[in-house]
Amino acid sequence: MSHPYTEEQWQQIDALGHRVEEELNRLGVGLTMGGEPTFVSTDDFESLQWKIAALGDEKRELARKLLGRLGPRFSAQGGLLHYGQGKWYPGEALPRWALACYWREDGVPLWRNPKLLALEGKDYGHTQQEVALFIQALIQGLGIAPEYVMPAYEPDTNELAGYTLPLLAVRREEKGQVYWQTCRWTPPENRLQLTPGYSPLGLRLPLGMIPWAEDLEEEAMATLDSEPIAPNATPVASPDNSIRVALSVELRDGLLHVFLPPFSSARGYADLLVAIENSAQAADIPVLIEGYPPLGNAGIIGFQITPDPGVLEVNIHPAAHWQELVKIHTTLHEEAQQCGLGIEKYTQDGRRVDTGGGSHITIGGQTTAESPLLRRPDLLRSLISYWQNHPSLSYLFAGLFVGPTSQAPRVDEARHESLYELEIAFQSLKPDQAVPPSLVDRLLRNLLVDVTGNTHRTAFCIDKLFPMENYRTQMGLLEFRAFSMPPDVQMSLLQMLLIRTLVAWFWEKPYTEPLIRWGTTLHDRFMLPYYLGEDLKEVVADLEKVGYPFRLEWFEPFFEFRFPRYGAVTLQALDHTSLQLELRHAIEPWHVLGEETTGGMTARYVDSSMERMQVTLRGALGSALEGDHFSGRYVVTCNGRPVPLKATAISGEYVGGVRFRARQLAASLHPAIAPHSPLVFDLIDTQEEKSLGGCIYYVNQPNGEPYEKFPTNHQEAASRMEERFLPNTSVPGKVKIPTVHLSPEYPLTLDLRQAVVEVP
Repeated sequence: MSHPYTEEQWQQIDALGHRVEEELNRLGVGLTMGGEPTFVSTDDFESLQWKIAALGDEKRELARKLLGRLGPRFSAQGGLLHYGQGKWYPGEALPRWALACYWREDGVPLWRNPKLLALEGKDYGHTQQEVALFIQALIQGLGIAPEYVMPAYEPDTNELAGYTLPLLAVRREEKGQVYWQTCRWTPPENRLQLTPGYSPLGLRLPLGMIPWAEDLEEEAMATLDSEPIAPNATPVASPDNSIRVALSVELRDGLLHVFLPPFSSARGYADLLVAIENSAQAADIPVLIEGYPPLGNAGIIGFQITPDPGVLEVNIHPAAHWQELVKIHTTLHEEAQQCGLGIEKYTQDGRRVDTGGGSHITIGGQTTAESPLLRRPDLLRSLISYWQNHPSLSYLFAGLFVGPTSQAPRVDEARHESLYELEIAFQSLKPDQAVPPSLVDRLLRNLLVDVTGNTHRTAFCIDKLFPMENYRTQMGLLEFRAFSMPPDVQMSLLQMLLIRTLVAWFWEKPYTEPLIRWGTTLHDRFMLPYYLGEDLKEVVADLEKVGYPFRLEWFEPFFEFRFPRYGAVTLQALDHTSLQLELRHAIEPWHVLGEETTGGMTARYVDSSMERMQVTLRGALGSALEGDHFSGRYVVTCNGRPVPLKATAISGEYVGGVRFRARQLAASLHPAIAPHSPLVFDLIDTQEEKSLGGCIYYVNQPNGEPYEKFPTNHQEAASRMEERFLPNTSVPGKVKIPTVHLSPEYPLTLDLRQAVVEVP
């Protein structure tokens, strides 16, 4: 597999990674880093499951295959394969699935014998008699009387669906031994009738129909290094309806499923698994484990494979140091490739793009209490401020969809007053100032949001930092969401190294520079790759200044991937000077439209009809725009209208942007405006009033027909890119340049949707 970096470059990057690791250790930061890479099929480009749908048969099969390959490589001995439920989104009939592998950080096996773990999709031919044998062995191991095992029935047929056992680890006396405890449930008519549905039995318990006791049993919060939970020598039960969580067992598809309840204690979760495995061995029955996952940041770690629209997402376990980070992600990419999963795809016009599912990066600590973000909340302030001051960090690594209604808007894209309010919040996040974790959450949770107030859809997501309303997600984590999936694992690792380096820098010297009011500059200047490059130069210079020798050329693969070149033409001026005209892809924010009702469901479409490109002219002198008038000899026009070129740092080089409607959609802004394709660019000699030639860019095929299918390989994609860019000969006759009136909000951008101005 070829990489975008030479061996020498990667050795330099890797050496810097170790250098940063030494600094993090010297400073005592205790940083851990995880991520959420996403993958697509390398063989299927057309089915909905790899375009827009979250679920699909092939997607689930590939997830099983990947789980089977990653589990042994990451967990070595003692890993648990877990088939749980994922998120449940509005409009979806059922929760999504989540395939996972968990293991103990201390090396003690979470599950000893892999032969006793059943594999999903395989019919073992289990019977109800075997289920009874398993339950009998389980209650004996827990020291619980048989009468507390409750049969559960289907609501419509009254058929036996499985069995439920209320169960909790309870401390009998203060600082005393922890025991397994059960109780009796008293549902209506003493019959446990499940709610309708197709979910596992444990998710269909009629909890709302049970008259719960006022004094519920509290779970003993025992850690993994405490004494194991003891079975009851003599069965003892708690009062009726005093335990609200339950283990469930059911026979489904010829396979015995065991549903784990939502324990908050890592000790309880681990010891229950020991009891289940012992019972499976006694009954000689492999079991499939489903239900709730273990509590995070409590000594049990693992990874999850979940479905998302068009992709498979792998929530990878955190790495404690650079070498481990490299190993984890290299292994993941190797095994994904073996399963037929890739990390890039193509648009129909042939552009290479990311998977579309993002590649979020998380940072935290070994435990919630050890999280650098909670020990030093000013680190959050530094990171937020530096990202706000450097738009290249927001846009260079992002995907197709950016802007205020995207999945990860900048803090200054979401609401106009955000920066003012954020500066007030920063007064409580000063360096060396102790701030309780709950206050950190309350200070920032209402500012790090999107335009609707969604706390998850934001560039800096603190949903898993220390939310007061959900103790299970108090994990001390910060999620960077404005990262898409790069087309190579080494590029992914460079992104993570950049974050690690900034953490090391800001830990030693907090960043307290004021926030910048970029205004509309964000969606004018910083939509163009040239200006993002200039901003990234400042970032690299900052890091070099504080002793971390990053190199700007390391980021060239990101620019080539994010901003592919459509083509370039070399033109001869009348004085025989050579000039070059280049077209390159740029960023166009896509906005979410208003709500529409379709088939009884409410939907909000994204206006993806618009595109933007950067126009670069090289070898010209004095061709810049001053106010509303061009000065100098050369002007570039697009469809007869002058492009607002601005001088760069290179003599004779000028850049400008063009916004245009690429396609007509059923739902979009300004539906009366037709597509502008093809775009005809001309280089005009204003002294001679003559075109020197130019180029033509086609959104679709040059014959006007859209591409019907996605490219199947790199060669076909490259061919489509090439055929849509054509050199163009000069236009005969005199050429008059129309007067241009640029918007003061977007002075670097020619928006072809604006009305045509008159030629003087």
